[in-house]
Amino acid sequence: MKSQTLIGVALVVCATIVLVAGAITRHVNNKQDAAWCYDNGYAHYATTDGFCVGARGKLIKVGRL
Repeated sequence: MKSQTLIGVALVVCATIVLVAGAITRHVNNKQDAAWCYDNGYAHYATTDGFCVGARGKLIKVGRL
């Protein structure tokens, strides 16, 4: 019975680590996208799907000019 509980706890801990790492990765990628947008004149914001939003809602894919 103790080994099943230990395995369950280990799975929960591993799943939590994976979810936190994924959230940190998405956050860092979005910050890099926002920096690229700002450096290239699209200072409004970067969307989570990799687009910059410029004046009047113009979208441009991050990394392409």
